[in-house]
Amino acid sequence: MTLSPTRAERRRLLLAAAAGPLLFGVPRLLRAQDGPLKIALLTSLSGPFASLGESMRAGLELLLKQCNYEMGGRQVQLLVEDDHGKPDEAIRKVRKLIERDQIDILGGVISANIALAIRDIVHDAQLPTFISNAAANDLARGAASPYVFRPTKTSWMLGHTGALWTFEQIEKSGGITLGSDYTAGREYIEDFAKTYQEQGGTLGERIWTPLGTPDFAPILMNLAASNPRFVYTFLAGADAVRFHQQMQDYQLHGKIQIVGPGALYDQEDVIATVGKAALGGVSTFHQSPGAAAAQEFVAAYQASRGRLPGEASTAGYVTGQVIQAGLEAVKGDLSNKAAFKQALLDQPIHTAFGPMAFDPRNNQSILDIYVNRVEQDDQGRPFNTVVHTYQRIQDPGPRS
Repeated sequence: MTLSPTRAERRRLLLAAAAGPLLFGVPRLLRAQDGPLKIALLTSLSGPFASLGESMRAGLELLLKQCNYEMGGRQVQLLVEDDHGKPDEAIRKVRKLIERDQIDILGGVISANIALAIRDIVHDAQLPTFISNAAANDLARGAASPYVFRPTKTSWMLGHTGALWTFEQIEKSGGITLGSDYTAGREYIEDFAKTYQEQGGTLGERIWTPLGTPDFAPILMNLAASNPRFVYTFLAGADAVRFHQQMQDYQLHGKIQIVGPGALYDQEDVIATVGKAALGGVSTFHQSPGAAAAQEFVAAYQASRGRLPGEASTAGYVTGQVIQAGLEAVKGDLSNKAAFKQALLDQPIHTAFGPMAFDPRNNQSILDIYVNRVEQDDQGRPFNTVVHTYQRIQDPGPRS
């Protein structure tokens, strides 16, 4: 969710980390197949994505408790590392997990820049890795790896479906875009604009705002003056919270239709804070607490944490479901990684996101994408209600 490093930047980070006192270069030891499986979660427990990281951990831990920390007939040991939301720290932690801790599987990762930064390390180590949350398109294209599975969306999968819904159901012209000015924001906005224009739509102004914008007042005064028919926007976390609260303060809430990827209306990270200021918002997302496939998880998560889940917690849980499906298929034997991979590719997995198949070209998940509209549920809570489902959305993949 922050700046994605270029290939040169990834190389620089790898060299910097290799210069440290860690165990880079030490061959991985073969692990006994009858001992506990070591599954590591790399997530952000401090820094700008700390709340998301905690939710991701809670989701995975819930799944592990439900299966009594056993998958494929073997006990599971969970190791958790904090990447601080920083690529260099993530690289250091992944090297430690591989060389010192001798992990069997890696999961997690909140932000795109970290996913791209660690990609070459896990690829070279041939370590089965599951990217739980990061959406960078390149991980399904030029940076795809046969050892990396991604049980979550790409930016394109949400921007593309958001454009289809906006053109078909909202307006065919008169809209503008607003995005955080970093890689994820650029990807979502550009993918939305491309599909929307391919459908025949016309877009007006494109507004960019820095990640961590403290005050949206100048932008909101612009919106009040121009009165667009809709605004397609990518803002996440604290930025999304401030935007919705200030839309309400400036009495613009309800006057301009707001559409965006699901992070703009994340149930746990955003709606829980802004409340009714989110009502009427529309998003496209691979996750919804209102989806039929999510209901058992939603009930268990509410019982565990006393709140509705959002993307990060669901992503942690789903990552556990996918790993569990693969391990059950090979009876816990990871000595044949090809068999483990093929088991994941062979048939769709039932997850809290919905049915999940993996594209054999890039190990990218093919997902149902929900159109969520924030409405009041039967308890009066603002709630992401599914109003439509785009089935089996597949990223264009390596040739795009």
